Amino acid sequence: AVPVHSATTLWPGGDYDPQIPTLKQVLAYESGERISWSHDVRRYFDVLAAAEPERVAVHEYAQSWEGRRLFYVVISSPENMRRIKEIRGAMARLADPKAMDASAARQLIDTLPATTWLAYGVHGNEISSTDAAIYTAYHLLASRDDERVADILDNSVVILNPMQNPDGRDRFIHRFETALGLEASADRRSAEHNEPWPSGRTNHYLFDLNRDWFIRTQPETRGHADAVRQWKPVAFVDLHEMGSDRTYYFAPEAVPFNPHLTSTQRTSLELFGRTNAGWFDRFGIDYFTREIYDAFYPGYGASWPAYFGSIAMTYEQASARGLKVRQYDGNVMTYAETVRNHFLTSMGTLETVAENRRQLLESFHAYQRSAVDEGQREDIRAYVLSTDRDYDGLERLGALLAVQGAEVGRATEDFAACGRDFAADSLVINLDQPAKRLLRTLLDRHVAMEADFVAEQERRRDKNL
Repeated sequence: AVPVHSATTLWPGGDYDPQIPTLKQVLAYESGERISWSHDVRRYFDVLAAAEPERVAVHEYAQSWEGRRLFYVVISSPENMRRIKEIRGAMARLADPKAMDASAARQLIDTLPATTWLAYGVHGNEISSTDAAIYTAYHLLASRDDERVADILDNSVVILNPMQNPDGRDRFIHRFETALGLEASADRRSAEHNEPWPSGRTNHYLFDLNRDWFIRTQPETRGHADAVRQWKPVAFVDLHEMGSDRTYYFAPEAVPFNPHLTSTQRTSLELFGRTNAGWFDRFGIDYFTREIYDAFYPGYGASWPAYFGSIAMTYEQASARGLKVRQYDGNVMTYAETVRNHFLTSMGTLETVAENRRQLLESFHAYQRSAVDEGQREDIRAYVLSTDRDYDGLERLGALLAVQGAEVGRATEDFAACGRDFAADSLVINLDQPAKRLLRTLLDRHVAMEADFVAEQERRRDKNL
């Protein structure tokens, strides 16, 4: 096992290109030594993009309530970047089986790089992932001894969203630095670990952005979701933090698993889990899978992209909630370690996509095709939403579904269906479409959990567990 490293190197013994700007050169500290403010994160990525314009592009997608610019970063080989619009268009074609037959899809898959989307910092006080995003970008551009990097850049398009919630992040950092003494304290009773209401978790209006993906009430989420749908990644990871006394969690996820997702999506989680486990074993880092964080609710960042064919996952790092913290067993966990761990899984995820490019692209396309097929033959093949009660509410619902890619039609005349009369202007949603699984999840009266899961919960409840 590699010993725990210092803050000056998250990749022990790494050989890096001196022409690529380091965090220390730009912001005067090493990765993991400080918690990066939102404006400093943007500053570093702008410097990277200026230094490597053939491999890096920064795109703004929204503005937070407090006026901070939200952005994502695209990184790939120069060849891929030169045809990046073509790649994005090809993914859109793969996502529409009605417009592409199987032969044309195979031809695309032969040469198309796969897109991976890594999203960091949706909760502002879950701090380490954003600094891990910085180091991940630097490593991809500067590493000269990591054999994975060339394969990742050639066979995939990497998209990093370094911070989904800059308002909450800066609120946390301001409170933390106000309470920080001459040296960081690991004692949880110290002022720097006392995070008063409203904490940095939420955005300006105290909304939890990780509950907003399909309901789209906040500008941070609307812009992010629209960008994800535009790029259509085969894998999407939302990187979080959890309680300080835990270790590290990555997929496979816990039950219950939403029944409207596919068995292929479920088995593909193993690919990512095994890669991450291999790296954590090598570094001697504790981790767990499956025990918590299920895949049932569709409104998380780690679930909503799955309803468009992605392999969507959450990664959770025990939080230092500062620069260091003493865990229940006496171990002092540093911020540098938490950044390192998220960096390792970021790279492990990118490695998995690059190595399994064809399989993941085939699965992505098959997801869309099977959704159409199921919509043609299952018991529920359409929804009719009547205008006879709440016309304005119906209009909002139809628009909300349509903006997420659902095909929503409108009746042009009165009609009858299933023994009931419906008026013209009723919304008609046929399910033979790629968005079928999202529609079933949102509109079915009941989405069943697995029987053995429910039985086990009843057994535990009977024992007051």
